[in-house]
Amino acid sequence: METQDWYSVNNFAPGSYQITEGGRFNMLLLEGDEKAVAIDGGIGVANLRKLYESITDKPIDFILTHTHWDHVGAASQWDSVGVHPVGKDLIANDHSKLEQAFVNMWKNNGNAFPDWFDEDAYGIKPATFGWTLQEGDTFDLGNRKFRVYETPGHSPCSISLYDEREKILVSGDLIRCEEYLFLQVPTAVLSDYAPSLRKLEKVAAENEVRWITSGHTDPYPDPSIIGELAQNMEDLEAGKYDPPAKVDGGAWGEVDEYVFPRAKVWIQDHARK
Repeated sequence: METQDWYSVNNFAPGSYQITEGGRFNMLLLEGDEKAVAIDGGIGVANLRKLYESITDKPIDFILTHTHWDHVGAASQWDSVGVHPVGKDLIANDHSKLEQAFVNMWKNNGNAFPDWFDEDAYGIKPATFGWTLQEGDTFDLGNRKFRVYETPGHSPCSISLYDEREKILVSGDLIRCEEYLFLQVPTAVLSDYAPSLRKLEKVAAENEVRWITSGHTDPYPDPSIIGELAQNMEDLEAGKYDPPAKVDGGAWGEVDEYVFPRAKVWIQDHARK
């Protein structure tokens, strides 16, 4: 398996792999009988496609749950990319400042890059738009069908997927179980968050969900967290919580922090408008 001394691979369900780079950024490779789908591309430090082609010999489509820099990194390694219509013009953005910030943070935290890594050559290349993914769309990998849901809140181009065969709910960065929900990012909209969670709560009520995946957490086996987080976000929007703690959000500056039983929220004022 071509991990390149950078990726870790978790085969958490049949034909289902969560790949992590930098100990933080998750992608998925999901196989059907006829082809596979790569979901999100991390930060693009190594050759993700090389890894995937060492796992499967099936053709691999590439899609994005949303277009933040830490999801589009390896997208250019495919000829074309599936993405929500709102994101189709965002997959060639310049991410150089964020790339350099990550390199500095990684080294300052005492971590090492693989010997082959060239810091000066590192950069996320523009990806090429291929097709749109939006509410009600489906696609089939061969005896493995997926349904697409529009789930804004973290980003207006965010989508989630339900895998009918392995009962996996792919949430992008919407449902980061027992971790931080990021609403301090410029694309976040608080008023969109709870409705998207309620939509996925309904999906989980009508279908078996064995695993919830996200871009930054391990596969999570308890779908009851979806409704719980939806209630948390509705109450936050309604002003039912005590004033939040003010904490250092690093590159984001000062952020408001709310602590819930199974998640924390970072938010800034722009997301409340």
